[in-house]
Amino acid sequence: MKILMLGVGGVGGYFGARLVQAGADVTFLVRPARQARLARDGLRIESPYGNFQVSPRCVTAETLKPGYDVIVLAPKAFDLDSAIDTVAPAVGAETVVLPFLNGWSHLALLDARFGPSRVLGGVAHIAGELGADGVVRQLSHIHSLTVGGRDDATRAVAERFIAACSAAHFDSTLSQDITRVLWEKWVFLATLAGATTLMGAPVGAIVATPHGDALIRRLYGECVAIAEADGRAVSRDASGKALGLLTEPGSAFTASMLRDLQAGLPTEHEHVLGALVRIGEARACDLPLLTAALVHMQVRAAGCGVP
Repeated sequence: MKILMLGVGGVGGYFGARLVQAGADVTFLVRPARQARLARDGLRIESPYGNFQVSPRCVTAETLKPGYDVIVLAPKAFDLDSAIDTVAPAVGAETVVLPFLNGWSHLALLDARFGPSRVLGGVAHIAGELGADGVVRQLSHIHSLTVGGRDDATRAVAERFIAACSAAHFDSTLSQDITRVLWEKWVFLATLAGATTLMGAPVGAIVATPHGDALIRRLYGECVAIAEADGRAVSRDASGKALGLLTEPGSAFTASMLRDLQAGLPTEHEHVLGALVRIGEARACDLPLLTAALVHMQVRAAGCGVP
């Protein structure tokens, strides 16, 4: 299987490097300056499982041609339009696109451009970031990909992709119901992002306060209620795992949205929080905490908040 990975950020860089390490046929689509740096320094990963380096195969947009089985997209949501335009020349007759983005609305954009039969569903669980020094850092022990097809043809491709991942040093799962997995990740992430950005603190600091645990549980309940009102039931197992992570005492866990906010970078608040609020409002859900988290991020994005 020939895989094209757009970019070398915290998701694409980490999982792509792990696949290269395992001998998979992976090519990274990067800008010319990044290509030169990778040629000089290699793709370096710092991980709790041990640091390593690979020499990646790279192409730029100027030299991009069809010939790939799967194109992996993991940009920030606000960069998706440009990412789609960038990879479009590589989409051949049999190519499918595999997005690892948060939320749900990105699927509609990809379906409109490439057709639903050419778009897989994917969920990445990792805390990772690309440093200014070009090193991709894995910030926790969690590193998993869940992939599923949305019809018979794409299910077969999803199975082949997961087979390619089986030799790599990360967890990978083939899902028979990727829609459910996407929604379960979304409600978890919206809770994590909403709580940690609203409080400006990690999970452990929030739950150490007298009302912090209850606040996070209520926020998670609001997000789950939206999913259920939209006909997307969240399983008991998923809820238990999510709340375990969201209320773990002493945890340094934060959302990448908080890290981006603190660094003065654009955030995905409209894609993660805003889209969920809009669905909830359409279903007449009561969302005081989720709405507060969204308004806080909108105020900060407008430059009107406290530094």
